[in-house]
Amino acid sequence: MNDTAPSPLPAPAPAARRWFAAVLAAAVATLIAIGAFNAWVDPFQQYRIAGRHPPRYYASLHRFVVPGIVRNATYDTLLTGSSIVENTRNSTIGGICGGVGLNAAMPALTAYEQGLVLRAAFATHAPKRVIAVVDFTGFNGAPDARHPLAGPLPAYLYDGNPLNDAPYLLSWSVLVKSWRIVTGDTSERFRSDADAPWWWADGKRFARTEVVRGLDPRDLNRQFPQAPLDLEQMKQSFDRNILPVLAAHPGTEFDIVWPPYSIVVWGDYVQRGQLDVTLAFKRFVFEATRNLPNVRIVDLQPVAAITHDLDNYTDLYHFSPSVNEWLIRAACSDAHRVRSDNLDALDRQMRDQARAFDPAGLVAR
Repeated sequence: MNDTAPSPLPAPAPAARRWFAAVLAAAVATLIAIGAFNAWVDPFQQYRIAGRHPPRYYASLHRFVVPGIVRNATYDTLLTGSSIVENTRNSTIGGICGGVGLNAAMPALTAYEQGLVLRAAFATHAPKRVIAVVDFTGFNGAPDARHPLAGPLPAYLYDGNPLNDAPYLLSWSVLVKSWRIVTGDTSERFRSDADAPWWWADGKRFARTEVVRGLDPRDLNRQFPQAPLDLEQMKQSFDRNILPVLAAHPGTEFDIVWPPYSIVVWGDYVQRGQLDVTLAFKRFVFEATRNLPNVRIVDLQPVAAITHDLDNYTDLYHFSPSVNEWLIRAACSDAHRVRSDNLDALDRQMRDQARAFDPAGLVAR
C-alpha cells in the first residue's frame, strides 16, 4: 500500500486568474450595457410613456405593455376589459366621460389579471372613474386562473418594483425590440396610435353573415368552445380579485359593466344549461357591491335593440366600434343601471329573451 498523501492541486497561474477576471468583467459589463440600453429605449413603456421614439403596441403583447401604461400614462378614466373593448379610443373615453381616458384592454382577460391591472393602476394613480367590463368566463376556474391561450404573464412588471425587472432589462427578445425601435425597423406587427393602441376593427367585417358563418344551430358552442361555468368558483374569483379593489378606493367611481353579447351567446347558454349560472352570478355581484356607494352595475345585456341586431357583431361576442362607444356612454351616464327595484325585471327580460331565441331560425334566414 502506498501511504503517500496526494499532492495538492497547483494554484491557478496568475495569467489564468487574470483571464477569468477579464471574462467575468466583460460579461458583467455586457449585461449592464444591455440593461441600460433596454431601460433607455423602454419598448414596453415600463418606466415612462414613449417620447424619444414613437410608441409600439404589439398585438400579442398586451400583458407586457399594459402595466407600464397604467402606471405612467395620464388619465382620469380607466377602461379594463377583454378583447371585446379593444376597439375603444382613449379620446372616446375622455370625450364622453370627461378628462383623459385610457384603454387597458387585454384579450382573454381573466378576473385575476383584471385585478392585477387595477392594482397596478392604483399604485400610482387615483382615477376618478374605472369602467370594468366583465366576462363570465373570466371568473371561471380558480381565483388565479388564466386563459390557456393568453400567452405569458410577466407578473414582475405589475408590482412596480424595479429591483425585480431583470427579466425585462436583460431579455434578448426585449433587446431585439429596443434595437428595432432605435433603427426604425418595422418588420414586426404593431400599432403606433396611442389613441387606439389595440384597435383591430379595420380588419374585420361586422355583419349578420359573419356571425352565422360556420354556426351549428344544434351546438352553438362548437365554434367558440367554452367550458361549463361553476358559480362557486366565479364567486370566489370576484371576492378575491375585484371586490377588495372596489372597497379599497372609495374615492373612485367604479362602473361594472355586463357587456352586450349577441343574443346568440344567450342561446348557447340555454343549450348548455348555463343560463341560471350566469344570471345567478350577476345577482351575486349586485348583492356583493350594493353597500359600496362608489360602485354601479351597468347591464347592457337585455338591450335587444343592440344584441338582437347581428349587424353589430363580427362573431358571437365581439361588437363594432359604434357599440363600444355606446357602452362608454352608458357607463358614464345613469343609463341601464341596475338597482334593487329593477333587478328582478332585468333578470326576467334576459331569461325570456334567451329562451325565445331560435338558433335554427337564425341560420335558416
